[in-house]
Amino acid sequence: DAAVTLTAATPGGTWSGPGITDAAAGTFDPATAGAGMHSITYTLTSGDGCIASDEIQIVVNELPDVSITAAGPFCLDAVAVNLSAATPGGTWSGPGITDAVNGTFDPSVAGVGIHTIEYSVTNAEGCSNTGSIEITVNPLPDATITAAGPFCEDDAAVTLTAATAGGTWSGPGITDASAGTFDPSIAGAGIHTISYTVSIGGGCEATGTIEII
Repeated sequence: DAAVTLTAATPGGTWSGPGITDAAAGTFDPATAGAGMHSITYTLTSGDGCIASDEIQIVVNELPDVSITAAGPFCLDAVAVNLSAATPGGTWSGPGITDAVNGTFDPSVAGVGIHTIEYSVTNAEGCSNTGSIEITVNPLPDATITAAGPFCEDDAAVTLTAATAGGTWSGPGITDASAGTFDPSIAGAGIHTISYTVSIGGGCEATGTIEII
């Protein structure tokens, strides 16, 4: 809470105690005092040298702990997860949050990028606090395969290609899974489904398929 100015029956005295930031004005700052019960003293000296003092107890309530458990990074096609924080019962907001109460974060809804997620909670004493984390959603690689064929059974082997290099090929007629070599004579006559699976940084994986005649 913001600092407040304490008052006494007779002005002109001196304030002391935890959280007092101006002894003459009686400024009390809860953030400076910290959580707990604090004894604040007011001392006043009269013109004839008589000294009087009084003491009050001021309670500063703790803010709720809004520490959020780290999450991610996620791939764009990852399943939705429920985020968690140190103090339950708050409200979640930000890109990809599909359930503000349970803290459900859906990477596909958030989209690729770095997203700021906020969590706000109010405790039993009425003190509110908000925390935030950044969650990264990584893109999926493009596993689109360049069309190939049709081939005759005695055609020479060819090297298949895809939009993102570095993946693994599989299916009838594939003689080199890394290079993407397709041999029509080994595949034989027919319609063959060829698959290509590729991963990029962050462990995000995608698979594409084509049919080769």
